[in-house]
Parts: sequence; C-alpha cells; structure tokens
Amino acid sequence: MPFSTKRIIRKELATSTGIKNAALMRNRYLLRRSNPSSAADSCWEGQSDTNSFSDTYSDPDTEADTDINIELSTGEDAGFTSEQELDADLDSEAEEILKDIAQLRAEGPAKPNHTPHTIKLWKREGDFWERYCSKIMKKTKRSPEEQLRACDPEAFKAYLRWRKKNSRVKKESSMRSYWKRLSMCYMDLTRHTMDADVLTDVCNWIPSLMLDKSEKEKHAMYVQDLYAILHALWVDDTKPLHGFIRVQISLLLLLSAATATRPGAIVESASAKGSNKALSFKNIELLKVRSVVDPSRSTIVANVNLENVKNKEKDGKPKKFTFRLEGTPAFCIVSYILSIGIGQGALRDEFSSVREIFDLNIPADRDVLRIKWKKELLNQPFLCDVRNTSEGVRILKEKGFPYAKYRDTFVRLGRVAGFEESLELYQLRRASGRNINSALDPVERNQTMGHLGSTYEKYYTPTHIARDFQSIYFGSPSEALLIESVARMGLSRDRRAPTELDDEQQKELRNDPALTILRKEREVYKEQLYNQGFYPLSKGEGTDLYKKYEETKRKIGSTYQRLYRERLESAVREFHESIDTIEIARQLSGMAAEKVLTLPAVEFELRERGTIAGMLFKPIQDEKARIVPQARDTAATGI
Repeated sequence: MPFSTKRIIRKELATSTGIKNAALMRNRYLLRRSNPSSAADSCWEGQSDTNSFSDTYSDPDTEADTDINIELSTGEDAGFTSEQELDADLDSEAEEILKDIAQLRAEGPAKPNHTPHTIKLWKREGDFWERYCSKIMKKTKRSPEEQLRACDPEAFKAYLRWRKKNSRVKKESSMRSYWKRLSMCYMDLTRHTMDADVLTDVCNWIPSLMLDKSEKEKHAMYVQDLYAILHALWVDDTKPLHGFIRVQISLLLLLSAATATRPGAIVESASAKGSNKALSFKNIELLKVRSVVDPSRSTIVANVNLENVKNKEKDGKPKKFTFRLEGTPAFCIVSYILSIGIGQGALRDEFSSVREIFDLNIPADRDVLRIKWKKELLNQPFLCDVRNTSEGVRILKEKGFPYAKYRDTFVRLGRVAGFEESLELYQLRRASGRNINSALDPVERNQTMGHLGSTYEKYYTPTHIARDFQSIYFGSPSEALLIESVARMGLSRDRRAPTELDDEQQKELRNDPALTILRKEREVYKEQLYNQGFYPLSKGEGTDLYKKYEETKRKIGSTYQRLYRERLESAVREFHESIDTIEIARQLSGMAAEKVLTLPAVEFELRERGTIAGMLFKPIQDEKARIVPQARDTAATGI
C-alpha cells in the first residue's frame, strides 16, 4: 500500500476516534450534570415520545453543549498518532466507565424522591408493621424486616385484618392507603418494587374486609356560603375571640376561596408542624398603581406569591396572584392585608394613618409606587399565632398561624352559621376550582390547582351538578341561577341549630360508660402512686406507674372530645331532620312563618367590633367613602 494511502487511513481513523471520544465524554458529562429528579420523571412522563425532541430546541435552564471544549486533532500531526496510543486512550476511558458502572451497581436502585410528608406516612405504617410482627415473632422466628422481605401475601392480608381490628378505620379507601404505604416500606427496604402478583392479590382481597365503599358527597362552598361564614365570624359569633384572630381568619378564608389554594400554602400545615413554613412578609407586595380607566388616579393592589406549594421539593411551582380593592369590604383582601401589616407595625415608612397610604401619588415618570415592609420582618410569618396565657392574650409574631386553629375555627363558624353539614376547608377549594375551571383554560387551571386535569376531575368536581338540564334537553328558558342556588351548601342552614351541648346533654356525656371506666382506671393509678409515697403526684414522674396515670388522663381528654363531637353532630342532625316538619306544622296551625322562632339580638363584647361588623357588609359607594377614620383605624389595629 502506498505511504500516502496509509497516511490518509490513519488520519481518518484518528479523526473518527477523536469524535467518538468527544461524544462519550460529552454524554458522560451530561449524565453527571443532569438533574436526577428530571431523569426519574422521564421514566414516567413521555416514555412514548423519546424520539420527539427537536434538535434545534434549547432549554435556557440547562448547560450549553459548548461548555465542553474538546479539540479534535485533524491536522497533519494526527496522521502520526499510533494505534497503540489510541488503544491506550480507549482502555483508560473504558476502565473509568467500568468503575462508574461498578459504583452504581454497589449503590443499587435509586430510591423514589418522596416528599417529607409521604416519608412520614409510610414510616408510621412501618411502626404498625413492627407492632404486628412483634405479636407473632416467637412463632415465626422472623424479625419485622425479615417478615417484610419474605413478601408473603397471606402475612400482608393478616396484617390488614389486624389493622382493621385494632383501629377505627371504616373506609375501604383508607385500608388501601395503608396497604400502599406498607408497599413503600418494602420498596425502601429492598430497593425494588413489590412483586406485581402480590400487589394485585392483596388489592383484590381487601374488599373481603367488608369496609365502607361509599364516597362522601363532595360539597362546594360558593360565595353566598362564604358570606354566611364571614357574617358568623363578625356578627353572630358569641365566643370571645381576639380581634386580630378575626382579621387573620377573614384573610385566610378569602385567600383560600379566591385562589383555590391548599391551606398549607398559607398557614403552617399539620405535616410541617414547628417548621414555620407559612406565608411571610416577603411573599406579599403592596403597590400603588395607576388606574387603567383614569391614569391621573391611582389605586392599591397586592401581589401574593405562594411558595409553600405541595410537592415543592419535586415539581411544585410557586403561584403568584394580584388582588385589587373590592367594593364590599368583607371581601376586600387588600384591606385585610393592610390591616394586618399596620397592626404589626410592619410598614417601612412612618404612616400616621391609613388615609395617608390611599392619598399617595405616583411620580409622573413612574407607573408604580411600592409600599415596603421593614427588612427585618421579611422572613417573619405574615399570619401569626395568637394564644391565651396566664398573663393575657399574646400575639406570637415569630410563630406562623397553625392549620389546626384555622380548621377548628372554620368548623365552629359553620355551626354558628347553622350549616347542616360539618364544614371542611376543601369545600372552599372545590367551589373555587369549579369557578376557575369555567373561567380559565386547562393549562391555567392546572397551574392554579396544582393538579393534572384527571386529578381535578376525580377529586374536585362537586357531586351536585349545578346545571339546568331541563333547559339543555327540552330547550325551555334557562333558570341557571335558580339551579345554582339550590346546589349551595348553605341552602338548608338554620342559625337556630345547636352550636354546643346543653346542660342536660353535657351531664349525660360526663356519665358515659367509656369515661366512667377511664376515670376509675385513673383513680386506681392515683391511689397506687400515693401508696408508694409520691405526694404530690408529680414526684412520681419518670416511673412506669406515673406514665400509665398520665396516659389515662390523656385518654380521658381525647375520649371526652370525641364523644362531645359525636353527640353535637347527632344533635345538629336531629335538629335539621325535624325542623322542616315543625315549621310546616306551625304554619298549618295558622302561625305566620315570619313569627316562628326569632333569634335574640346580637350583643358585642367590644364597641369596635360592632363598628366593624356594621361596616364590612355594606357596599362602598365611592372610593372617598372607603376610609372611615375611626372604623378603619380600628380594623387596622385588629382590635
């Protein structure tokens, strides 16, 4: 072969090898730099579209390919590269790749990227599994871990039957959730999913437990019902409640309803207790902007950025909303934000009154004037906890408003307003989701709700379809508003319904057999502690006997609360079951409807609350009337 031909062949070989090496290095670099969660998501999303990516697409959030500068030897010197040098380079790179493979094999399959709340749930199920296995360990000679690895479907079925026997679970859906969490425990232990045959076998067996398969009716709380709740909060409620809590609850209800947001995005959720993860001052921005109708005038708006969304660690996206001044003060989110900010002394600028904020002018060369919070408060919760102490009510500015207090207050206000059904915060989200679904396109709806369309349709579609089907089918004139009014939760509400147990009912509750047994058990432990010389009882702290005594006290408290709720719910059901018959009987006897059972006049514990209550539910006629100095300052301080 001529020398020139050999030289050309070696040159082409070197160029080809250089290109392959560059591609290998580039691919390995990208694999190491890629986001593991994105890779995991690709396993589930778009598996059938692996060849659909455009070569010209450039993601601004990823590194450019040109970050890796690999010079290919294509000049005259490449012709003198020996086959031995090329082989050595390939062998060296092969060894490096094989080391990577060995390391990854030693690491084993990657664990799923569960959220902390999900991990907490399946770990809790793992605790139940250990308790179950401890009952049979002497017979099986297997530890809980060994029993789980064995993946015995009969052992799993017996566990679920034991779960049913030793808990108050009533719903089949709950049992399926327990089974799913146990399978997560298995996956965490073994690094692989449970055998499909075992999963299917147990799932098919669960119905034999004869649990309740019915679905609870999905109610939706629309604006008329929210109005009733706000009225109950400010006008009807007779329970002493700090004014600052009333202002915060009002804002919470309006934000939850207007944005269809989960409570955990606004307050400290139950799953993140103690974390202080809640809406903070930095998430809220107050702006003076020009009116789009008359540029010479300005108005106040608020931007609210919800960062603590569900699955934030995986793929949850923050959501930002803008709110304007509302004609009805009770529904004005901006006014409540101003009230809380001023009440906490959080504004950076020294305003002597709220009117000064409304009177601010925007400079001629600008379109916005930002009203800022004090820098040291930016990470502080905007909605904070308020507690009763021996020294009086304390506003804990450093502690986020807890979800449990929000939920319990909402449920209690539902009783005050006379709702027949016990309220749930998701009823606000469901109603808002329905309105959002009709007003936004699917992409915006899914972003707002934080769900795929299929999930929304499954969990957030109200059971009552508020449409005039007669008009749709028969072509008769539509009475959509009438149908929608009948679909409201508050249609059957009656403020005369009981909000608490009367004296006779409470006496019956205290004599309940379950409480009687627990009180006797507590007295036995108490007497034993005294006999052992522990007087006062606190001296026995740390002993097993004292632990049993304290545990029994907690059981008495929790049992009393549960029985109280059950009896109150029963009393409310009895009222709503009988009230229509009573009303009809009274009217048939000749008594006018408007004279049947009148409510006592409302008495407020503070004059300021009466002022606010009288102002909130009256529409504002013009912007000048929005500021009533005494009332507005009262609302702003949250008194």
